[in-house]
Amino acid sequence: MSSGTELGAEEAGPAPNVLIVEDDEALAEEMALTLSDYGMRPTTAATWEAAIAAVEASPPDLVVLDQRLGRVDTLPRIGTLRSLTDAPVLILTGNRAETDRIVALEIGADDFLLKPISGRELVARIRAHLRRLQQTRPPEREKEREKEAEQALPANWTLLTVERELRRADGSVVPLTGAEFDLLAVLAEAPGHPVDRETLTKRVLRRPWRPDDRALDNLVMHLRRKLGPGGERAITAIRSQGYVFTGFPRG
Repeated sequence: MSSGTELGAEEAGPAPNVLIVEDDEALAEEMALTLSDYGMRPTTAATWEAAIAAVEASPPDLVVLDQRLGRVDTLPRIGTLRSLTDAPVLILTGNRAETDRIVALEIGADDFLLKPISGRELVARIRAHLRRLQQTRPPEREKEREKEAEQALPANWTLLTVERELRRADGSVVPLTGAEFDLLAVLAEAPGHPVDRETLTKRVLRRPWRPDDRALDNLVMHLRRKLGPGGERAITAIRSQGYVFTGFPRG
């Protein structure tokens, strides 16, 4: 795959999180390097199970999904992926059969990419889908993503919305995943006020909340740990409501 340099730069904004699901390690690495060169944040998964875990841990903006992962045909499983994310799904395959392309599109895929694909075409296809997604995103969500102001938080911690960073009072950066950052940003919009699970799940995980869905609770648990001592008190569970941000630990 040749990345090339002919494609122009996209407009400034948060780097899109692109999940590459490919069991060919060399190809996955090559695609990831290409996307990084064009200002994207690629993550990779080599198995279906790893892909699902990656989606739940950090909701992607777009998924590049190999049709075959070892013996697993991913086409019949697109419905499962769709239940977890509304991100565009681009099927990557060496199969040129028209039937598979039609089936993939009918069951929820957004595009069908034939191997071998050049780096330039891959980037162009991804950008096209991300632009369409941005055009259809609710205005309030778009405003959040493009917000450039820095938000000062209790105990002198700072949430940098452009850089998508959380800094402690001493200036050190707390390493957060994309989903953890989004969760914190939503809760910090209204400190002291509970935010219900349905709202958090839709805004952070980009899917409806289900009573048996533990992804949000697991995300809160990981975020609390990263906040360090006092993290449990910083984000408090409110029975039958959701979670409330009460302020960062001091010290």
